[in-house]
Amino acid sequence: MSGSPVSEVEILDTLSLLNARLSEPVWLFGGVAVDFLVGRWTRPHGDIDLNAYADSRERLTEELEAIGFRSADKGWLTHWRRDNRPWRLELVFLERTQDDSAVLVIAPDAPVGVPGRYPLPAGYLDPERYATLGGVRFRVCSPSGEWLARANARQVVAGRQSDPKIEHDRLLLERLLGPEEVHRLRLSRGEPAAKPQE
Repeated sequence: MSGSPVSEVEILDTLSLLNARLSEPVWLFGGVAVDFLVGRWTRPHGDIDLNAYADSRERLTEELEAIGFRSADKGWLTHWRRDNRPWRLELVFLERTQDDSAVLVIAPDAPVGVPGRYPLPAGYLDPERYATLGGVRFRVCSPSGEWLARANARQVVAGRQSDPKIEHDRLLLERLLGPEEVHRLRLSRGEPAAKPQE
């Protein structure tokens, strides 16, 4: 977590504000996305994680600044704060691809992350995939992509330790996805996985 937990009311109010004021699409990922995908609050959150396309960065920066968010970050991972609140928006900028997906590009001089190109699964950023929680409807990244993000976390951010919240989210996603899809995802990562029981 980035600091004090952000309340459920603040999360919903912030997402409602972003819905009203951003013209470029953004998608929830991370813990808040998992809660939206399963349709209930399951744990506290220290930030709100968002993905966006890198080619919308200039416009999103202008729009976020117009509603009081500020960031000094220039890389793939940006942190945005508003009104000295102890929590932040974490906005990741991704290279656009042709299949409602993207590639996470981490440059050699990036302050965080293992340099490289990390393709995200087809449909990860489907512009028509929404989920609703607490009366707020927001775009969310795909459940399979979210599962893979947790499985691949140590490859992307060196030294990242196992975290109970990552395991918590992974188990919720596995229940949502079902054994056949989890089996397919494990195979896509090269993991040895027994075929799930019918």
